[in-house]
Amino acid sequence: MKKHIISSLIAASVLSTAVHAESIYEVYKLAKQHDPGLRSAAATLQAQKESVTVTKGNLYPSIGFSGSLGYDDVDSPSVDYGNTSNTLALTLEYPIYSPALNYAVDDVELGSNSAAVSFDNSEENLALTTLTEYFNLLIAQSTLQTTEALVKSTASQLDRAKKQYEVGLASITDLQDAQAEYDSVRVTQLSAESDVAYAKKALYQRTGREISSVPQLSQDYPIRLDDNMTVGSLLAKAQKDNKDLRLSAIAVQRAENNIKIQKASGRTPMVKVSGALSRTDNNYSTSSSSYQDGVTNASSVELGVSIPLYSGGAINASVRQATAEAVAAMEKKASSLQTIELNIRSLFLELQTAVAQVEAQKQLIRSRTSALEATRAGYDVGTRNLVELLDAQTNLYDAQNTYEQYRFNFVLKKLNLLEVTGDLSEEKIKDLDKWLVAHN
Repeated sequence: MKKHIISSLIAASVLSTAVHAESIYEVYKLAKQHDPGLRSAAATLQAQKESVTVTKGNLYPSIGFSGSLGYDDVDSPSVDYGNTSNTLALTLEYPIYSPALNYAVDDVELGSNSAAVSFDNSEENLALTTLTEYFNLLIAQSTLQTTEALVKSTASQLDRAKKQYEVGLASITDLQDAQAEYDSVRVTQLSAESDVAYAKKALYQRTGREISSVPQLSQDYPIRLDDNMTVGSLLAKAQKDNKDLRLSAIAVQRAENNIKIQKASGRTPMVKVSGALSRTDNNYSTSSSSYQDGVTNASSVELGVSIPLYSGGAINASVRQATAEAVAAMEKKASSLQTIELNIRSLFLELQTAVAQVEAQKQLIRSRTSALEATRAGYDVGTRNLVELLDAQTNLYDAQNTYEQYRFNFVLKKLNLLEVTGDLSEEKIKDLDKWLVAHN
């Protein structure tokens, strides 16, 4: 009985996992857990955070301790003795003025900020890739469903043609045309099945789980643009939140800070305080006024200044090099901004086109539905032939399939636009999930 209960619980757990895995948000979470690139970005971020602590340590006092225990044996014409000694020492170094060290801390802090943005960027890129592969499966399944419906309809026409031929109501040409059309759509069906299998394998590679099926995009999903959405507002948001631009901005900051580092390293003094405390205990094997047993305590403190004066022209060259690198970073940021602006304008135009395509395709479906009905009626009364009927039928299914492709294309363009503007968050994925419904 217990074994039966355990087996039932395991089966229920597996079934529950399979159902949840079909959700686009659950698939994304699986991808986050499975993606090694994201784990690498997380480890890099942690390493950069620790690097800040390591570098800041150079600004604080450095304290060291040492100890020794030894024995000396001296045998010479003038003296003969042995000495057992132990020494304890405490040293301190404290850089009280070092602009180069301060700028170095600024650099690693900027590096940590860059690693954090890179991690966010990796998450966003993974989200876009996973959602695109998810919708590729949706597209492939939609095409397969349309093709299967066409195969079923064509098979019905072929069966009708065979029966009519057997009773002499159809010619051998009609039968051959119906057979050829059926064979053609069967080939298309095999290709569609292959596309579905490939899309599933891509998701398996991304998530580490077998995704057997996914929901459909609701027919009520709004194919329209927000009235408040403009190219200007999108550009403003991208300049603020786009991860690539933020990384470029940090790169410019680091390059400018590097100029300060090179100037400080080559042209500013470093002031540090050094100190030491030591205790030495000697125990001689001979008694002499020159060698007496006992403890010797010593202490010292000093203020040191070091100023770089000349290094064969390397100091000025380092500053010029850092300046050139800063210019390169600024130009790279400007180039990234131009690319993103072009991408946003292109995506906005493509979304407008997609909206118009969906509306036009709806009308085309209505027209081809009417055309099929008219052709079928004409075929029944003998004014249209089988080839015309099969063509009208194929045209309708093609229009329906293209309509679904346009809808999916609109969603994918919106996802790309969200990624470019830095707004492809988990909340957006959850919002999209609400429009995915189970198969009828």
